[in-house]
Amino acid sequence: MPTISQIGNELAEIPFGDMIASVAKGIAEGQRQLDLVSIQTLIELSQTIVPVIPEVSEVITPSPFEVAVSGQSPIMVTGARVTASAAEPVAMTALQAGIAPTFYQFTEATIELKLSLQVREVEEVSTDGTRTSGFRFFSSHVNFRTQNTFSYQVDGAASVTAVLKPVPAPQRLVPTTVTVNALGKQPTVTVSQ
Repeated sequence: MPTISQIGNELAEIPFGDMIASVAKGIAEGQRQLDLVSIQTLIELSQTIVPVIPEVSEVITPSPFEVAVSGQSPIMVTGARVTASAAEPVAMTALQAGIAPTFYQFTEATIELKLSLQVREVEEVSTDGTRTSGFRFFSSHVNFRTQNTFSYQVDGAASVTAVLKPVPAPQRLVPTTVTVNALGKQPTVTVSQ
């Protein structure tokens, strides 16, 4: 198991751009895995047969009744009775029944870093002997030694936050449903998506 100082050294050796690229690649790979799982779910739903009741009929019939009133003759009240009956179940795929997979998308990612920044005057000599000087920023992670020496008040060294939200399925993945009604004199075709 690495010690605290080893972890600090490893963090100090990671160039900032490489760390950002690594986080971005991780999010992209996570998005790819989410998409593949949703597509696999879509395929499974298209192959899963379920019984669906296509219609429920409710018949309302009059049902008058008498209400007793003290000291008077009963009063006739109009009423109604509802009788419900379901059609025979029809076998269809879960996808045809309207069950669709949920697709998720990373909508934002936030990386927060707490770094120790220093400004130093530096002089550089190029291979052709040219000298340049100026001020440069240097950064290092905040570790316990730096924190105690310079009285830094920090809660953590780094954090990454990613927000995941559901999104509609891509249009090309939603199948078009063609319904042909051949019960009437003239067959009718209904197309829906």
